[in-house]
Amino acid sequence: MIFKIKKSKNYRPLLTVIIFMFLLIPSPIFSPTMQIRWHKEYEVLRHQALLYARSSGVRGDSETIKRAYDYSVRFWMRWPVVVRWIQAESDFIPSATSKVNAKGLTQVMTGTAAYIGEVLLYSGSVGLTIEEEEKLSEVSYNLYEVEDNLLLGFSYLKFLSIFSENPEEALARYLAGKKWVDFIDSRYVRSISDGKPITLDVAL
Repeated sequence: MIFKIKKSKNYRPLLTVIIFMFLLIPSPIFSPTMQIRWHKEYEVLRHQALLYARSSGVRGDSETIKRAYDYSVRFWMRWPVVVRWIQAESDFIPSATSKVNAKGLTQVMTGTAAYIGEVLLYSGSVGLTIEEEEKLSEVSYNLYEVEDNLLLGFSYLKFLSIFSENPEEALARYLAGKKWVDFIDSRYVRSISDGKPITLDVAL
């Protein structure tokens, strides 16, 4: 029996025409004007976030507050909760150090930082970049450095909010680790939580 080989159709010319026509269609996504407008609108949001923090009594550096807002947007965490959280931890002071040697804006301890890195790398649930994963795996961070501290603090609280039954549990776990049950009704948790989720479909 002789089998005839069926020739496959060549769709390359048609695909080329479709791509060419697509490129001719004006798209706001690729428009420099749209990018500039989005940048301006986001700067307005950052300024509003700063004003909210100031109205809540935060005295920290303006750029530090705005960077915290950037992380709240990235990790889809509600800004009012973030303000109360970092205010309770360090009042937005990067050099803050607690009596138990917790460091920086989100008050992370050196030993806990290494544990956080392992948990985040193992779970892969908060959307870290390759560069950030490398930094965590190599333990090449400085807890007094704003970017490093915010990355560890935000990503870990986001992780806890995903795997906790409620926001109070997530905050208690952030504060006390394995002893979280004893702190779920603490003044710390009550001062930050408003009973609503820490993370939402929108940042604010």
